[in-house]
Amino acid sequence: MQPRKHFRYRLEIPVSFFWKVALDTQHEGTGITRDMSVRGAFVYTTSPPPMESAIEIKAFLPSGRGAVPMARIYGRSRVLRVEAAHDGESRAGFAVAGERFTLRRGEEDR
Repeated sequence: MQPRKHFRYRLEIPVSFFWKVALDTQHEGTGITRDMSVRGAFVYTTSPPPMESAIEIKAFLPSGRGAVPMARIYGRSRVLRVEAAHDGESRAGFAVAGERFTLRRGEEDR
């Protein structure tokens, strides 16, 4: 097994992810991250995308104190691994890696 190039941070935050199957059939899923790095993440979900799928992922950081709006982490990645749910768990998971994730504040969109 090859060592990771970037440190993974234990970070449990909600995510939405999107991928296409066939020409234009877009699918959407939600989940919770287990960990993230600057170029990858592992996401727990009940509906993982297929292996090798190109996905867009949006992770949502909670608001801090005061009037600071919620921040969002955005990235385009490829699904590297899909794991089935283990005994007694209802959720599966998947690992992604790709270009750097970017931080966006508030409602700012791409």
